[in-house]
Amino acid sequence: MRVVIAGGGLVGLALAALLRRRGVEPHVVERMPAGGYVKRGFMLGHQGYDALQDLGLLEQIVAAGRPIGAMPDGCSAATAIEVERVLAAVGEGVPVLHEHTVVALERDSAGRVVGAAVEGPEGARVIACDLVVACDGFRSGVREMAGLEAEIEPMEEGKIEWMSPVPTPDSFDMAYLSNGAHIGMLSWPEGSFGWRTMHRSGRDAALAPGIDAFAEAWSRLLPSSAAGVRALTTTDELLYTEPELLSCPSWWVPGVVVIGDAAHFFGPETGASAGIGLADAFALTEAIAAHRTDADAACATYEASRAPAVRPYESGDPSRARLRGTPLAPGRSEERWPPAA
Repeated sequence: MRVVIAGGGLVGLALAALLRRRGVEPHVVERMPAGGYVKRGFMLGHQGYDALQDLGLLEQIVAAGRPIGAMPDGCSAATAIEVERVLAAVGEGVPVLHEHTVVALERDSAGRVVGAAVEGPEGARVIACDLVVACDGFRSGVREMAGLEAEIEPMEEGKIEWMSPVPTPDSFDMAYLSNGAHIGMLSWPEGSFGWRTMHRSGRDAALAPGIDAFAEAWSRLLPSSAAGVRALTTTDELLYTEPELLSCPSWWVPGVVVIGDAAHFFGPETGASAGIGLADAFALTEAIAAHRTDADAACATYEASRAPAVRPYESGDPSRARLRGTPLAPGRSEERWPPAA
């Protein structure tokens, strides 16, 4: 089967590596330059362990991180790890067309997608294929070009995050505040990361009190994260966002399938996006291996097998109780950020 993978992040690289082990050589198209990635706090959920085990990487990756929780079989429920380590391990030996983007989908007379138009520094070309897999994230351009419906639902709350080069004693902690908002952190051997939900304030207001006031307030609410947050030196190390959730009623049309963050995106409490994305890649690989000459049959099999695993995460995501129109309660004054005037 001729496969084009749009997006060379973790899910795209994993899908390519898994397919190559089964004799399929996909084209991976990635807009970022080689070695480029978004630094972020990263928690690898147990949902992705089967994919890494298949690649022979699970023990290596788990050993490089810190365990979070435990499963009945003794395996960790998740692993906190520097994301670059995972990307490097999964992507080793996988050919990637860097600094290129899928800009259009080619269709036959029946409307089925049969190719991907790709642009990069050396110009444009069309890669003929049987299947385009969208691994290009929340704002997936391929999903839009394919005409797949995406239900994007904004949350009522804002979110502020930090990432520090200093690890904390615990690998994970999370607490709920009096108004239902929450605050949490995770830590890997080389650093730590924290997030909290809050009333929408806009970026300028969220950063205005300064880094010292931020670290003091955060440490008071979640003392386990103090070592990491107190190592911050500037508000440039803070990121304010206003989150949205994503789900797709259907994950494929003839010639195109969406997986990972292009298909579903959860709130911060679920903490499962990376693991579920890897599990998507593993399930799609198995479906392609079972239908090597019929991409649409592979996609139908994939959707039938993945829906029972993914849809409960979507419907049970705690963040769905806090979509726009369901405002957070005021909460205690000492919990508010930015502080009440």
